[in-house]
Amino acid sequence: MLEESFDELKKQVIDTQLCFFCGLCSAVCSMGCISFKQDGPELDGDCSACGRCLEACPGLGAPLKDLEIQVFGRVKTEAEEKRGLGIYLSDKNLVSSDTEIQKKGYTGGKLTALLAYLLEKKEIDAAIVSHWGSASPYPWVSWPVIADSKMDLIKGAGSKYVFSPNLLALEAVAGNDNIQSVAVVGLGCHMQGLRKLAYLGESDTNLLKKVKYAFGLYCGAPMVSKDDFLAYVSEIHEVPPHEIASVNFKRISKEFDVAFEIGLQNGNTCKKQLHITHLLNIISQYRRWYRCRFCTDYAAEYADISFGGVHITCRTPAGEDVVNRALGDGWLIPSEPNKLLDNMAEGADQSFIRMKKVTNVKRINEYKRNGKPVPCYD
Repeated sequence: MLEESFDELKKQVIDTQLCFFCGLCSAVCSMGCISFKQDGPELDGDCSACGRCLEACPGLGAPLKDLEIQVFGRVKTEAEEKRGLGIYLSDKNLVSSDTEIQKKGYTGGKLTALLAYLLEKKEIDAAIVSHWGSASPYPWVSWPVIADSKMDLIKGAGSKYVFSPNLLALEAVAGNDNIQSVAVVGLGCHMQGLRKLAYLGESDTNLLKKVKYAFGLYCGAPMVSKDDFLAYVSEIHEVPPHEIASVNFKRISKEFDVAFEIGLQNGNTCKKQLHITHLLNIISQYRRWYRCRFCTDYAAEYADISFGGVHITCRTPAGEDVVNRALGDGWLIPSEPNKLLDNMAEGADQSFIRMKKVTNVKRINEYKRNGKPVPCYD
């Protein structure tokens, strides 16, 4: 164990902007002295310098080939590396059969439907998902919620385009005797954090022993800083950033119209309806989150199942089994063919894969040569 204090985590990860706000440092802290605040992890008590936060931190990177062997029993082939989606057993284009869930989800509610199926079959007691709005103490991040009902799952449906410290919730799950098994939902960075923790020998601790499934989300990294996020929300609603107290948006039509609602400090609310492409065009004008510039994982490659666009990518036998059962029981159904949307999805895949696997890799090597701090994936 590293004999390092929180000060070293701050120096190596937070101050260098390698933190992506996953929340794992707070969850593993043996003293409970790391809190997640509006600017990320902060020391909130006496540090014992046990080093667990620094050792577990996926912001510093993770031994990816070792994680592949741990999760899949082998490393990626050259062909799999070139394709850019990682190791998988099958890749299906499915959506929820539940019209309510399908309407709320951005790509057919496939993940929400599978979580609801697992709850119904009592294979999990809850799922760690992410909620917008009042669930979050800060307007510019979504927040982890332990969902144990279909209603809670639906509240968490849809893309957020901001960070959520989902791994914070591992500690609450560990301390809840009513929860014996969970599915953890997160981005590729969250999945790497989970797998790195197991790799470090923490698999028998309370933090991981209740995790039955790890479900990842495809991520093209449209993340921005707190200030940039509040700036583009301010641009959409034409209100000063300092007046924004909460943020929430949800899909409201099959054509991907979204209702974008903000709560103001004075208690009032503002609502706008716009198309998702309009929202993404606004987001794209702002800088990406610094740490995302070094991410090489578009498809959440270390999950049991990855979800996004036209993909339900089953990676482990356990993941493929549950998808096949949900399909057989009618909870998931094949997506209706749509040549235009399918071509758009394929184009997005190729664009994000090039960014993650080529552009970001070149940036890592360049920064490393220049002595700048970068994550280590060796």
